[in-house]
Amino acid sequence: MKRKYIIIVMLLVSGLLTMQSCTKETLVPIKAYVAAVPANPTPASDAVLPYSTAPINLTWEQGAAKVSSWNVTIMLPDNSEVHATTTTNSYSYTPSMSGQFLWNVNTKDANGITSTSVTLGGDSWGFFLNTPPLTPVLKTPAANAVNFSVTGALTWTADDAETPDQLTYDVYLGTTNTPGAVATNLSAATYSPALAASTVYYWKVVAKDPQGASTASAIGSFTTGVEAIMTYTGAYTVDEPAEGWTYPVNLSKGSATTVKIDQYWASWPAVFTIDIAKLTYSMALTTFTSGYSAIEQGTVDPKTGTLTGAYTIWHNGAIAEQGFHTYTKN
Repeated sequence: MKRKYIIIVMLLVSGLLTMQSCTKETLVPIKAYVAAVPANPTPASDAVLPYSTAPINLTWEQGAAKVSSWNVTIMLPDNSEVHATTTTNSYSYTPSMSGQFLWNVNTKDANGITSTSVTLGGDSWGFFLNTPPLTPVLKTPAANAVNFSVTGALTWTADDAETPDQLTYDVYLGTTNTPGAVATNLSAATYSPALAASTVYYWKVVAKDPQGASTASAIGSFTTGVEAIMTYTGAYTVDEPAEGWTYPVNLSKGSATTVKIDQYWASWPAVFTIDIAKLTYSMALTTFTSGYSAIEQGTVDPKTGTLTGAYTIWHNGAIAEQGFHTYTKN
């Protein structure tokens, strides 16, 4: 009986030892591994930097893991590429041009894990080296121009190394040599202001690029001439062959394209519309007093201010007179 107890105890001890041995084998520690993933670039992604030929220090964070080297790829604005290898998480690059730069870094560590800064969408890091626009050149009117038309347009030229088609402009215009802004963010290199006749004006243009850099032109000056409509104002003598007589009238400015006549047909006030470009004038059908109405149209001479045209006058609906008028400046 005693021998049976001894055998049972030995079996129990043997079983416990076996269980302990199996338990120790399942508790083998697993070593965690962290890959060196690049992040947080400098310059920051989409940063805009002023262009210079000084070196740019490209850096990135690599995390806690260590690697022996990084491969750097930089795509230049002209689509050429620069490739380099560095043993640290930084690379010094000296630019030779301005514009948009794209870059990325990658490595393969001792565990065969490849790390890259390129996103799953294929995006690289990027920064923009910007030069200000070139100095705008004032074209029209020419420097110190005289007799510039009061309806004339100001024009200029401007350029930019990176984004010439995206420049905008602020125009400064005034009667002192410190002109104030009269138009901002223009997309075309032209501006048509409202100008007074016989006035000295000063002006300049500021060109702005999409990155916020700007360059101002020199200040130009010009003098406007007499307003074109004023050529057809003053004291006139009207020749009217249909009735074989002449009489005095006075023409005065109504607007930039009209003159007022004080005694049309020696009787009533009326308005002539003058087409400065076509050198014509007209009086729309106009109703006067006592049942009279009239219409007239003809040509103008910008050298002498003479107006010559045909007219028709009605009285109570019937033609009272037809003929030609010649208005000669006294």
